[in-house]
Amino acid sequence: MNPRTHILLSDLFIALYVLATLGLRFYLEPQLQGNFLLSVAIGAFALLFLWALIKAKILRPSILGLGK
Repeated sequence: MNPRTHILLSDLFIALYVLATLGLRFYLEPQLQGNFLLSVAIGAFALLFLWALIKAKILRPSILGLGK
């Protein structure tokens, strides 16, 4: 796969993943009945998963030049 295509797909995946997890947290927030720590834990786990994908070099983001 072309490296530029891989970077573009990584950026697209990361953007969609962050938006989906944020949407999920907004959707679940009323059902948690004020237990905001559980929402923060869900968000932290989602970011940890994303960090692991980047650290394993499965994803190679270049959003704002951070991939350099």
